[in-house]
Amino acid sequence: MATIAQYKEVKRVAVLMPAFGEERTVGDVVTRARRYLPDVIVVDDASEDDTAIRAEAAGATVIRRETNGGKGASLTEGFKYILAHGFDAVIALDADGFHDPDEIPKFLEAYHRTHLPVLIGNRMAERKRIPVVRRWTIGMMSYWLNRLLRVYVPDPPCGFRFYRCDVLPFILEERSSLPSEFETLLNIASRRIRVGSVRVTKQPKRHKSLIAPFRDVLRFFRVFSKYYKKMHKPRKKVQLIEEEL
Repeated sequence: MATIAQYKEVKRVAVLMPAFGEERTVGDVVTRARRYLPDVIVVDDASEDDTAIRAEAAGATVIRRETNGGKGASLTEGFKYILAHGFDAVIALDADGFHDPDEIPKFLEAYHRTHLPVLIGNRMAERKRIPVVRRWTIGMMSYWLNRLLRVYVPDPPCGFRFYRCDVLPFILEERSSLPSEFETLLNIASRRIRVGSVRVTKQPKRHKSLIAPFRDVLRFFRVFSKYYKKMHKPRKKVQLIEEEL
């Protein structure tokens, strides 16, 4: 039976950034992130520009992928690297400046206050700045996660996240057709691993949204149905254990 401690001290925390064609922003994001955490890992997803060079110049450890596999593949490779190098936790954020590195301390403070092993950024406090269709999509996903899996996450697709490293093996077990933010959250929720949220600021739009509302809503429900059915089958349980502070 696998175990997840309700409290575990985290001393070594890494920052993980998947990146593809982000030469204009990655250096600044790395520099700002390293003000708070010195270990920044950038997974360059076979960029054809100077993304890797500029990330290294700013002080990041760069993992270069030979072929483009998308954000999920980059996060998977980054998580494996972090597990292999003895980190206690990781904060994932985008390399394009869509997430504000100056909000990294919010996740560290929230973990030390709540001891929750997974923390998801929450942009929904600024609802008026979020397009109506996207707001509706996020709200629908949050509703069904809470209704069927009993996990309340205000902003399920937000990629600004904190994971304690003892959770990562469960994230890496399975893959789906959804963007990695949905896949990992469904896998976590289906295992009853506790999840919290951290209020973050919505930054100006830097790229096209990864959510295509109608297409990805259908994908969401298809994969959601798979996870929901799996919860009713015998499986390896996750047991929460107590650790002394």
